[in-house]
Amino acid sequence: MKKTVLTTSLLVAGASMTMSAFAGVDPLTQVKPVEAGWGLNGAPDYIVDVPAAQIPATGVLDYVNTNVDLPFTEEKWVKSVQFIPGDKRVLHHLLSYVVASDHTEAFDEADNDDRSEFLEGFAPGKEDPTTYPAGTGVKVPVGSALRMSIHYTAMGQETEDATRVGLWFADKDEAESLKAFHTYSVSAQGGRENNIIIPPGDMNYEMASNHVFDQETTLYSFRAHMHYRGKSMRASVIYPDQTREEIINVANYNFAWQPTYRLSEPMVLPAGSRVVVEGAFDNSQYNVGNPDPSVAAVGGLQSWDEMFIGYFSYTDN
Repeated sequence: MKKTVLTTSLLVAGASMTMSAFAGVDPLTQVKPVEAGWGLNGAPDYIVDVPAAQIPATGVLDYVNTNVDLPFTEEKWVKSVQFIPGDKRVLHHLLSYVVASDHTEAFDEADNDDRSEFLEGFAPGKEDPTTYPAGTGVKVPVGSALRMSIHYTAMGQETEDATRVGLWFADKDEAESLKAFHTYSVSAQGGRENNIIIPPGDMNYEMASNHVFDQETTLYSFRAHMHYRGKSMRASVIYPDQTREEIINVANYNFAWQPTYRLSEPMVLPAGSRVVVEGAFDNSQYNVGNPDPSVAAVGGLQSWDEMFIGYFSYTDN
């Protein structure tokens, strides 16, 4: 009888190998990490090298806040941005801002500081470049720095992270007609430890905040941000005539799934429009992601603490 031999292929982290290659060898040691590359058909116009950080094997790590001066002798407009982590196993997330080079005071993601402009953020899964809507960009004045707030998490072995940030610029002719792309964080958590206290066992702890846009605004996108106990979040606008329109309803919030929702048709909000963010937390045993339903959840920077932020991205008209 003819013997039939089956060959099994295994796909692990983008590497394909036959089972015969594993004889006497731990297969995970044979997997080579996929090399990340720059998108948009080529290298960026400028690459920011984030200072290397040594990540210990264990422990709770404070956020790393760092400024990298930008050497431009003329104003730039960023059209696209991409982050390539040095070691994505430990880079929990990164937020970047354009600031004046002498603006080194600490601030957090719930702040709206007139001296800073949110550029973009990175989180696992966000591999591709982010390109701003047509006709918009983030302005980088002469004398700016890139401010980064970086959250690392230990993963069981020491490693080093040296993330790179790629910037693509508009050409001079295009830059003259661009509108500044802004992001505003609507939050109820200023002074987090005081303003977020979710009772233990509460299945539907509600929270809300709002902001009035003084100028006519074109709204492009929204992002909801909470942590493990986040249950739902929705955004709506109350127009000056007091009519109300829903922008988006994230009815089943998931901490592991936090995309930026870009509107298929941007919304023009008249001056005096109020955007409202409403949400709820589940601090009960029925929330399978809850670290400890027996204690009150308070605001803070770590994932087992809580946040409540709705990000609106827009241009002034």
